Amino acid sequence: MSQFSDPDFLREAYGTDEGLSIRIQAQERYGLNQQNIFQALTRAAQAATSPKAVLDVGAGTGAWYPWVRQYAGNAVRYEAIDMSAAMVERLNQRMSGDPHGHAEVADAEALPYPPESFDWVGLHYMLYHVPNIERALQSAWSVLRPGGILVAATNGSRSYHEMLEWHAEAASRLGLPYAEDARGDRFSLENGARFFPHPPEMAQFPGGLSFPSIAAYLAYYGSGFCWAGIPLEYHQESVKRDILETMGSLVKPLFEKEGVIPLSHTSGFFWLIKEMATPEP
Repeated sequence: MSQFSDPDFLREAYGTDEGLSIRIQAQERYGLNQQNIFQALTRAAQAATSPKAVLDVGAGTGAWYPWVRQYAGNAVRYEAIDMSAAMVERLNQRMSGDPHGHAEVADAEALPYPPESFDWVGLHYMLYHVPNIERALQSAWSVLRPGGILVAATNGSRSYHEMLEWHAEAASRLGLPYAEDARGDRFSLENGARFFPHPPEMAQFPGGLSFPSIAAYLAYYGSGFCWAGIPLEYHQESVKRDILETMGSLVKPLFEKEGVIPLSHTSGFFWLIKEMATPEP
């Protein structure tokens, strides 16, 4: 099993929203691509159909939610599911004044909704965590109404390659076991199309981050990337301090030369419209 779909690893990574919040804030502060991926994919969904009901699969703390409200309106039913109870609680708190918004704990591979219940179904930055990606997309397709749109955001397989190369070197210097599946590319812009029930369309946006200090970079790295490929039994505060210290020494020469620490990143999304049923002759 890939670390990225290991339930124990995911419980640790997403048991609270602390790491996710750090990553979202870093993207907002240090991101180089001015195109907001959630805005872009919501515009694509709006161009396909005006929804009455939207399903956000693996919603986390609701990064898609404000864009759904902005483009689809406040009266549209917004349902969200996530495997993390902490994320669901946070999202429900966020939607406490929204009578048409609701989140619950559920499995992306077995969505608890009747067939053809939603006009938009989104699966954003989460399919690389699902044990059976094909089954999750089939479940999403089954709850999508004819004429509706299935949209899934993800990263390019070479995203953050600089950090991951330094990370492998840090693990080596510390004598830590390191698995080669440390990349979250089980579902990427390069291979994601093959999981869909029919060939989807794709949009991609090259970008990246530029960190103005080593401390800012290490906060981002320490939000979860520092454990990529490292077995769970080594996930201790003392080990984390050693990893961060070693990573800091690896990036210091680059920072002293450039004044920033850049990371390359490509993001994008797939979309597929469900054809209307052909009338019987």
